[in-house]
Amino acid sequence: TRLAYIETGNARADDDARRGLAGLSRVVNDRTAVELETPVSVTPDDKLVFYPMIYWIVVPGQPFPSPDARRNLRDYLRSGGLVVFDTRGSAPDASDTEPRANDWLRRLLSEIEVPRLVTLPKDHVLRRTFYLLDDLPGRWTGGRVWVEEEGASTTDNVTSVVIVANDWAGAWAETAPGQPIYPVVPGGERQREMAYRAGVNLLMHALTGNYKTDQVHVGTLLDRLGR
Repeated sequence: TRLAYIETGNARADDDARRGLAGLSRVVNDRTAVELETPVSVTPDDKLVFYPMIYWIVVPGQPFPSPDARRNLRDYLRSGGLVVFDTRGSAPDASDTEPRANDWLRRLLSEIEVPRLVTLPKDHVLRRTFYLLDDLPGRWTGGRVWVEEEGASTTDNVTSVVIVANDWAGAWAETAPGQPIYPVVPGGERQREMAYRAGVNLLMHALTGNYKTDQVHVGTLLDRLGR
């Protein structure tokens, strides 16, 4: 199992994604039973089904996916894949019901028929798949996290899209194991630790779905079986 990132054509963004996923993979391997190999780069035209989570940095000027690539992305999402779009500080301009990142991302989400997105609810399973988290910061904090609205997903209420503006990859990126590239602000290394935890939760959500939500109902299920 390995993570993947979309090649954007922007050398720095692609390098940050590669180093960021490598750093996250190291943390996941150290702290969980998951064993991840080295992250790989992919394009929207590639066979994506092998990757539980794909990281996509949104940068100006990157090519818009072809119709075949968009169809490929749509199939990946509908079969249980997770794509994380990181606008890296371009905070979504949103109403109560419809998130906005930029024209490019809005157009792509429309073309691949992503269900309606909402700001991450306080009780969302993404906050507790491994760690219990109140916030999901990255290289910086304060940006909203967007997920599919509950009930809109076709994959058992497991979100197939996450949009973030906090630059998670920048917080995870390393030159060597345990040697971060970028400072994180304003919270320093404590904030970086929380960014790692957010990444672990992301991957666990991609791999295990909403089993943490199911656990909440165990008592009721056992009571019904007893009767």
